[in-house]
Amino acid sequence: MSQQEGCRVLVLGGYGHFGARIVRALSITPGIRVIAAGRHPEQAAERLPGVDLSMIELCRLDTAAADFATALAATRADLVIHTAGPFQGQGFDVARACLQAGMHYIDLADGRAFVREFPAQVDAAARLAQRSAISGASTLPALSCAVVDALLPQFEQLHSIDMVIAPAQATPLGVATVRAVLSYCGKPFECWIDGRWQRVIGWADPQPVTFAAIGPRLASPCDVPDHDLLVQRYPGVATVRFRAALELPLLSRCLAGLAWLRARGLPLPMEALAGVFARAGRWFDRFGTDLGGMRVTLRGQRGGLEHAVHWDLTAPMLHGPEIPTFAAVLLARRLARGEALPVGAYACVGLLTLADFESEFVRWQIDSEVSG
Repeated sequence: MSQQEGCRVLVLGGYGHFGARIVRALSITPGIRVIAAGRHPEQAAERLPGVDLSMIELCRLDTAAADFATALAATRADLVIHTAGPFQGQGFDVARACLQAGMHYIDLADGRAFVREFPAQVDAAARLAQRSAISGASTLPALSCAVVDALLPQFEQLHSIDMVIAPAQATPLGVATVRAVLSYCGKPFECWIDGRWQRVIGWADPQPVTFAAIGPRLASPCDVPDHDLLVQRYPGVATVRFRAALELPLLSRCLAGLAWLRARGLPLPMEALAGVFARAGRWFDRFGTDLGGMRVTLRGQRGGLEHAVHWDLTAPMLHGPEIPTFAAVLLARRLARGEALPVGAYACVGLLTLADFESEFVRWQIDSEVSG
């Protein structure tokens, strides 16, 4: 990287729901020159409020274009952060193009198969280029893994990991995010429960859950990379469960109803419904709050006795959507400081500690606490 320009970081999907947040965070980071890239750079002023556009570069890039690899190489980026989801059903061509251009690669993928298969599919290209390629640099599995790693010393034997994310009702929703969420609504997927793989239905059967500082909610199962990655990372764990809990019970039950219909073979147009849900969700904002949260509960044995510990996060003022960007921002800053990222292709587990995330929590007035 040029000493004059510092580290050139290209954010693919830089005008989108999460990409714009990363552009904003990195544009004020010393030693980083941000390139906001996407299909609609003319929307930069509207999509990047609070960003001094004179301090960043704008670039038109379309991953589906025939000349994408050539246009990408022309940006001379040192690192590409790929935020243009949904990642469910995406291939690995973008990561390979970045590596072939001599660029490091990080994505915010939440697609279970994508993140699980990423190391095997991309590692050879990453090692050939002597670059780092990291998938899943988001709340799951980067933060969830960091939380479990931090709490693990409290246990002699870990039996179960239970994770719930609870967004605020008024949280802004990107259509790509809604598409990802709806992609497994009513579809069966495998979860590691009681020491064996068992089938559950996405967004079905909502159950009550409690949190430290937000009201009780209904939580439903979601298909995420943690179902595979945490089972691999913590040998001996008998159950790994992840659920999402919408703030309003009515919306949770509506999704459960859709899941019931789809599980019984009704061919619902989920792609078209994503836009409807993103718009309709705003109608209910007056009934919600600006508080979002996350709870990770570990159960196991300590001193020969059953032991449980809860880690709770509470995000005020609609700051919850910042959390999925923290891992990518932290890794980009690490690279800009001259600290090496690991050569090869990896899922984002064990690369960041909970202490790393806590510096960002303070910045956004996000509280976290541990209770027994």
